Amino acid sequence: MTFIALSKYEITDMVETLSATLAIVVGVAALVILLSWFTGRDSVLDAVREFRATITLCVAGGAMLGSLYFSEVANYIPCRFCWFQRIAMYPIAIIGLVSFIRRDTTARFYVLPIAAIGACISAWHYLIEWRPGLDSGSCAATGPSCTDIWFRSFGFLTLAGMALIGFITLIVVNAIPERVEE
Repeated sequence: MTFIALSKYEITDMVETLSATLAIVVGVAALVILLSWFTGRDSVLDAVREFRATITLCVAGGAMLGSLYFSEVANYIPCRFCWFQRIAMYPIAIIGLVSFIRRDTTARFYVLPIAAIGACISAWHYLIEWRPGLDSGSCAATGPSCTDIWFRSFGFLTLAGMALIGFITLIVVNAIPERVEE
């Protein structure tokens, strides 16, 4: 049996590509859910309602594990906005876990405002990565600048972009109202 030894850099490259691919898949799923909501596809919406806690846990937990990998294993030093995004995403992962265990259908009311704040931070971070001139310099006091980019997958997707997709997906999944029984 032959084993292929990969370097830390090769593994990190693979994790970057895998993370970006998963972010795109999650983003497409959020778009499908959103279109189903607007077109009244109740079968899709009912599935989202049934698995809302699981989806929330997977998206937020995956984002949390990814951010921990990139900072603790790949040694990508988080900038100030990255920390703010973590401050929003990590509690959502915990709320998702508790909601999953307890089968709590009201956890979405806690997830929504936190995800909205995280989406605003991620959107600004992603914007200043593309337009560094918009950054007022408030980010670079300690650590890397918020306009520094560790990697860009598929020509457009950065860590801030992946966080934005995660937050938007969490908003879409948790904004769908419970079914009203007639």
